[in-house]
Formats: sequence, structure tokens, C-alpha cells
Amino acid sequence: MENPAAEIKLSICIPTYNRARFIPETLESIISQASDNVEIVIVDGASTDNTALIVEDYRKKFRNLVYFRSEKNMGVDRDMAKTIELARGQYCWMFSDDDLLKPGAIKTILKEIESGYEIYLCNITACNLKMSPYKEMSWLSAKIKDRVFNLQNRKEFKLYCDNANSIGALFSYMSSIILRRQEWNISGFNQDFQATAYALASSLISFTKRRCRLKYLKSSWVFWRNDNESFQISGGLVKRFLLDFDGYLKLADKYFADDENLKKSFLKVMTREHPWYTVVHAASLIDDRQLWLQFKNKLIAFGYSPVMVEFCRFWSRNQDLVEMTVKLKRKLVRSGIYLWLNDKII
Repeated sequence: MENPAAEIKLSICIPTYNRARFIPETLESIISQASDNVEIVIVDGASTDNTALIVEDYRKKFRNLVYFRSEKNMGVDRDMAKTIELARGQYCWMFSDDDLLKPGAIKTILKEIESGYEIYLCNITACNLKMSPYKEMSWLSAKIKDRVFNLQNRKEFKLYCDNANSIGALFSYMSSIILRRQEWNISGFNQDFQATAYALASSLISFTKRRCRLKYLKSSWVFWRNDNESFQISGGLVKRFLLDFDGYLKLADKYFADDENLKKSFLKVMTREHPWYTVVHAASLIDDRQLWLQFKNKLIAFGYSPVMVEFCRFWSRNQDLVEMTVKLKRKLVRSGIYLWLNDKII
């Protein structure tokens, strides 16, 4: 039985909305390994399904579970911030309501946070909707082992960006992030990033203005339900690109306007997040000329070659080639070859 007097060291922070189908499995993966010094904090953005009833059942099983239900949906950015505001732990592990913790994850992180760094970032394992793993995801280059980066130092932050495989390294993926709550309390919620999906990233990058030691954990401690992202239902691939583009352009302008070299390295990570063949796929979905020009200009702002962008646009007009590209993309993403190809072509 949990000890209510135990000091909370780690808060698992879960924003949720209408995930009654998946959240039981998420909670099981946490509670099965949680100790007395761990709590779960759930902020429900006014779900219309039976999420509240499910969480109440789990609260009977696990005393250290805090549940807050909003009267209306405030969006994931605000809900993530609310989970941290309600948390009592020294550290907060931000967590998606449909992902799973791997066995031993909590024990490992409790040990890691004893070192007192501001941010810990672990890798993840991509799974399909039924949680069958198919790829190990690494946010940084394979040559980078467990390592501490001082991101307050601009040269070291640039080195970190130059070794990033994905914007997951730049705090785009919630379930891989463990942050020191005291540090977040200093920054708080950045209202300017409300509804961008990158308010949390903004708060974390703001740590670099004072003190920001990030420990990269090469091991994967999360099973990611990759085929369940809401944008796939409501907006498709183009919407996902634009969400990322707008968020990271805004982050770059806010935090690195005074350092052109770091800003360039920061933005360049996007070209590794969205390789050339995904640009072909996205371009094939854009019929409006003005939207394409907007899309093209943002691609170039991130460091995509103008020649490569025009080539992708040309290729996108042939449906057979697009279908071939999509199939190629799926194979390459699962094989890991795409990182090598992307480095050669961009």
C-alpha cells in the first residue's frame, strides 16, 4: 500500500482528452512499477467519453493519483502546463495518454534524477496501434552515448543540434521528457505559445537563458503508439508539417535571433525530421498555389535546398511516383537508412 507521507520525487504528468480506449493500458504500465515516492497527475481537457470513470477506478487502486477535469477544453499546451502546476514531485515526467512505460523505467529515472540536472531526455520505441514495436528511435546520432550537455553554452547547444536526428531532441515528443519542476516554475507557461503545440518546448528552451544541463539517455524507456496521432484524423500530413514549421520558426525567432549560427543549426534539425521523400508526399497533397508558395518558403527557411524543393514539387505531380515514394518512405523509416539518405540529399 502507498505511504501518503512519502515525499514525491517523480510526478508522471498526463494531459488527456477522450482517450478512454487507451489510458487504462497507459496507467497499468505506470502503476505496475510505481513506488511510494511516485505520483500520477492527470488533467482531462473536458473529455466527452468515460475517461473520468476509468480514472476514478484507477484512483482506488493507486492512492497517489491526482485527477483534474477542466470545464472546457483548453488545448494540450495549457493542459500540459496544468499537470506541472498540480504536481508535487521534484521532477515531472511528461507523458502521453496512449503511450506505455517500459518495465524498469521508473526505477531507472528515479536513480538518474539523483544527479539533479534540469532536463533528462530518453529515447523511445515506435509501435503500431496495437503496440507491436517496429523501430528504435534515437533523438541523437548513434555515436552519442549517455551524455550531459550544457545547453546554456551556445557552442554546446549548437553541437547538440548538429547531432540531432529529429526534433524529438528539441522537445517535440512529450513522453521522452523529464524536467525539474522547480526550474519550470521559474519559466512557467508561455502564453505566446498557447495553441502552437510547442509551449512546453518554449519553457524548456527558456531554461538555457540561466541554467540548463540536459542528460541524454540513449536507452529507450517508452513504447510510442505511433499510429494514433490526432492530426492524422483531423488534418493530415500537410497540417503536421505546418504545425512543426510554425512552432519551430517561432521558437527560433524568440530564442536565437541574436545567434545566427545556432539558429541555423536549430532549424536544420527539421530537415532530418522530415526527409525529402516526406516532402514529396506532402507536396502531392497541396493543390493551392498560394499554399504551396507558403510551404516552399518555410522549407527553404529551415535549410532545405531550393533545388531539392523544386525537384520534390515536380516529382509530387506524378501520382505513380508519389505512391512509390510513400511505400519507399515506410520501408526506409523502419530500416534507419533514411537518415543517411537525408544527409546526402539535403
